Amino acid sequence: MQPPQTSPKGDPVALWALQLHLLSLAEAALGARDASKKIYQPAFADDGPHIRNTPGLDGAFAELSRNSECYWPTAINELAHETVHLLNPAPGNGNYLCEGVAVAFSLHAQTKFGFQPQAVGVSSYRRALELVRRLPNGPLEAAREVRASVGALRHVTPQHLEVLFPDVDRETLSILAAPFV
Repeated sequence: MQPPQTSPKGDPVALWALQLHLLSLAEAALGARDASKKIYQPAFADDGPHIRNTPGLDGAFAELSRNSECYWPTAINELAHETVHLLNPAPGNGNYLCEGVAVAFSLHAQTKFGFQPQAVGVSSYRRALELVRRLPNGPLEAAREVRASVGALRHVTPQHLEVLFPDVDRETLSILAAPFV
């Protein structure tokens, strides 16, 4: 899938198609999403990127940054990251595992679109990525195993991770299960 010649903000149909494509890629890599939650059209917000849950918590959508309004590579980067969170949308922050997998999937998606992946600028996200890269078979396959065993990445405990990845040091597993800051 190649980005269109329009801008992300100026082409909501293409942006929605991108969201659906990224959902498909994420489910193929990480397992099925929570189908009880509806995914809505992405939007743009001053405080994006993040996901926004509906008031009744029956669905969610990605809110992208203003930087992504006019540049498809940034929209792909941000939307791919948020798509991981849309697999099991819930209010509040996730853990280092959740954020590291979201960064890894974003890098994966950018290469699928033929882009050089954008640098991970924030140190806490770089740290989360470094931690998930320690898991066997890579971050995406490890996340698939976690989701198959536990459900949402945000629900994992150090004990779950120790059972799944006994050869990974306990400190790494403890941090991966800790709340992301």
